[in-house]
Parts: sequence; structure tokens; C-alpha cells
Amino acid sequence: MSVHEKWLQTLTNMKGVFNDQGIDIQLPPPSQLELQIEYLEVIPGKKIKGRVPFQKRFTNPIKTYQGGFLTAAMDDHFGPLSYITAEKPCTTLSLNTTFLKAFTESMGYCIVEAEVLQKTKSFIFMRATLTSPDGEILAHGESHVAILSDEQLQKVKI
Repeated sequence: MSVHEKWLQTLTNMKGVFNDQGIDIQLPPPSQLELQIEYLEVIPGKKIKGRVPFQKRFTNPIKTYQGGFLTAAMDDHFGPLSYITAEKPCTTLSLNTTFLKAFTESMGYCIVEAEVLQKTKSFIFMRATLTSPDGEILAHGESHVAILSDEQLQKVKI
């Protein structure tokens, strides 16, 4: 079984645990499926790494990958990493991306690697790097999330 297949099984198990707690979530999320992310490495509480294929439908007028979709690819690494780190749903407080080089069709795919910088009782701070197949940094970003308390989960009726 590949890392990706094991991760999908983990998501299925997480969904069951959350559902048992009265938390209705959709795992894997539609955005992950739309971006066709293949997870390559998952170390709970530490990092998650995945491959994102180039898709022409997500390009801008000059035929490079549109930055918002690259940010979404990072977010689809931050999200799962935050959930497995907190062992409960989180909500994004900030998501910042800096672009250094275009993701082009000739690259075929890019690699996103997100890591936990610090976890506190209420927050998780993460960083991600998006690279070309040959290791060039295309973009990097940071995300700060709040770990939802049981009281908050009841208010939003997730």
C-alpha cells in the first residue's frame, strides 16, 4: 500500500472518530481531490509532503499555474497537517504565500512539503515550501491556525 493509500485510510478513520464525536467533516476534502494531490510522506505532528500535477485548467493567461491554486495546494497540506497535529478540527487564521518562480507545464508536477514549526494549546504555526521536480523553490508560505475548542465546535455545528 502506498503512502497516499495509507493516508486516505487514515483520513477515513479520522472521519469516523470525528463523526463519533458529533463533528461532521468531509475527508478527503473536495479541494484535495480537485487538485489531484498525491501524498508522499506523512509524519503526524511534524510534516506532510505531496505531489501536485500541473493541470492546464488552473493556469493564468500566460499559461503558468495561477498563484491562488498554488496557495490552495499548500493549504491542502496545512489543513490535514493541522488536523493530525491537533487531533481535532482547526480554523485558519492566516495564510501567506510568496512566489519566487512560475510553475510551468514542462515541470509536470511540483512538490509541497509542509511542517509544523510550533504547536501550543490553542494554535499551530506551520511553514511550507513548494518546489519543482529538480528542487528549485517556486513558492513558500506560512499558515497559523487556531485549534477549535469543544465549545467552538458546538457553536459552528461542524
